[in-house]
Amino acid sequence: MPLGRWVILDVVRQVAKWRDKGINLRVAVNISARQLADQTIFTALKQVLQELNFEYCPIDVELTESCLIENDELALSVIQQFSQLGAQVHLDDFGTGYSSLSQLARFPIDAIKLDQVFVRDIHKQPVSQSLVRAIVAVAQALNLQVIAEGVESAKEDAFLTKNGINERQGFLFAKPMPAVAFERWYKRYLKRA
Repeated sequence: MPLGRWVILDVVRQVAKWRDKGINLRVAVNISARQLADQTIFTALKQVLQELNFEYCPIDVELTESCLIENDELALSVIQQFSQLGAQVHLDDFGTGYSSLSQLARFPIDAIKLDQVFVRDIHKQPVSQSLVRAIVAVAQALNLQVIAEGVESAKEDAFLTKNGINERQGFLFAKPMPAVAFERWYKRYLKRA
């Protein structure tokens, strides 16, 4: 089994374990340009969703801008197939690739993920602030969520929250961790919230 397919299926299985423990959430999975060509992933994903009694697809598929550009017809087909399964589709590392804002309207995505290059010290960077505000305005006009990657300070988080970023991720909140450690962290996080 190709590694990319195994990762997606394993993530769904892990989310099912968490669901059974009362932890209901979605997990994002990166998809490479090479994986876009593996059409068997949809059959396998549909099967595992049925086996685990999911009424929805608990994953967010993250595609890079280069994935969309390399083969836009294939990318569109893949986005539509993941969407039909109930997965959300995010455009990852937005602003660092080759795409233009016009591509946001061409592909039926659910969210854009701002690359951390925009986020780093944003509270001190007027140009980054202007760019982020403009990107948020375009995303809102297209009914897209905006997620910021690489948030490392409370000041960055405060600016992003104040300026319409829907979700944030980064070391300010947590570092990558194994599933068991995540369960403990998540329970503590919920108590604080």
